[in-house]
Amino acid sequence: MYFLLPDLPRICPFPPSLNPCYGSVASESRAWIDSLGILSGRQQHHFAISFLELLAAHAYPYADREGYRTSCDYMNLTFILDDYSDDEGGRGARAVSDSFMNALKDPTRDDGTPFAKLAREFKERLNTTSTTARQRFIDTFDHYLDYTVREAENREHGTILNSKDLTELRRGNSGVDVAFSVTECILSIDLQPKVFDHPVLSTLRKLAGQIVFTINDIYSYNKEQASGHSANNFITVIKEERGVESQEAFDVAGQFFENDVQEFLRCKDLLPSWGPEVDEAVSRYVTGLECWVGGSLEWSLSGHRYFGDSVEEVRRTRRVALAERHA
Repeated sequence: MYFLLPDLPRICPFPPSLNPCYGSVASESRAWIDSLGILSGRQQHHFAISFLELLAAHAYPYADREGYRTSCDYMNLTFILDDYSDDEGGRGARAVSDSFMNALKDPTRDDGTPFAKLAREFKERLNTTSTTARQRFIDTFDHYLDYTVREAENREHGTILNSKDLTELRRGNSGVDVAFSVTECILSIDLQPKVFDHPVLSTLRKLAGQIVFTINDIYSYNKEQASGHSANNFITVIKEERGVESQEAFDVAGQFFENDVQEFLRCKDLLPSWGPEVDEAVSRYVTGLECWVGGSLEWSLSGHRYFGDSVEEVRRTRRVALAERHA
């Protein structure tokens, strides 16, 4: 059985670019993860084929060398936390989350787990002149891990959400708000609440997040359904809610993607002015959101994480064979 993916690259108006530091810095971050001895053999394999440093290079193409290294470390530690949570129920996921967040908030707290060490060492590298951005990173990461625990609980109980509840969950557990706070840290942008929480900028951030997790759910669905982890995937929810097969669900998701992209462009034109200095910071931040959209799309069709050795054929034809379910 085959299905045809929506033509997202044609619809997306944000062309991908690549951070020039990718070739020289990516291996440093990977070596750091290896030094922690935290990944099992299976996890090492998944880590190796994910090329998360490449995702960072596409999502943060504007970062300098230090900022790009920070983005790689962020991507890689998120992979570890997410992968461990995928194998745990709610209680196990909460234990991992607490170990990491307690050390991220207070580096003197050490429960002896590798997750606490991961948090302490990453925080030492999170250099930014913006204290607002640093605190927002911590707050959004805490929020993200709460949602990964909720996802683990849903998976444990076989819960399939409706589209409204899934949108809330995916915005939280996809980590997009954390990723966007990394943009602020890398650029040392200091967006005060009156600007950051302005309805138009908030809507742009929400739409960018929805677009990113729609991309992820479209491209990851085949892999997730084969492993039995697709309950919290947008494609599964569309199928359940509308009583349709996979192909129609992909078509619907593609339309959601296109609608959100058009709404993003419309809202971008509605941004008010806060003065030259703030406007310049906002412009850089919005460009960062666009880089994340274009970057996540390019990465999804570049590595072997979702489509294995068939990735080039999938990129060319958009045709995907439904994978058999495995344990």
